[in-house]
Amino acid sequence: MQAKIIETAKGYLIENFGNLTSIGGVYFDKKNDTWRVKIVVKTNRGIIPVGELVFDTNGNIGEVPTKETLLNILRNRLSEGKEKVIIKVPTKYLPEIKRVAKDILVL
Repeated sequence: MQAKIIETAKGYLIENFGNLTSIGGVYFDKKNDTWRVKIVVKTNRGIIPVGELVFDTNGNIGEVPTKETLLNILRNRLSEGKEKVIIKVPTKYLPEIKRVAKDILVL
């Protein structure tokens, strides 16, 4: 059954969300008697989980997030960690910090 779920999920994602989405983990949720397939998006910042497809025990798709929901989750995940901070460091460490961390503004 798991192979059928995987193939159905892959096809559904490509057809409805495009080739930037893919399946992540697949697991059986015993409590709800459903199969759950993680939806992930490939970005330049790595692979980001954005939702789940839910299948019944017969392999039929049950719950599906909308494209708008996935896009909102992706936007939120991509904007995480963009806060700006001010740090005070000795000048001798600036070249190494600039090499490791991009978009550094020195005041």
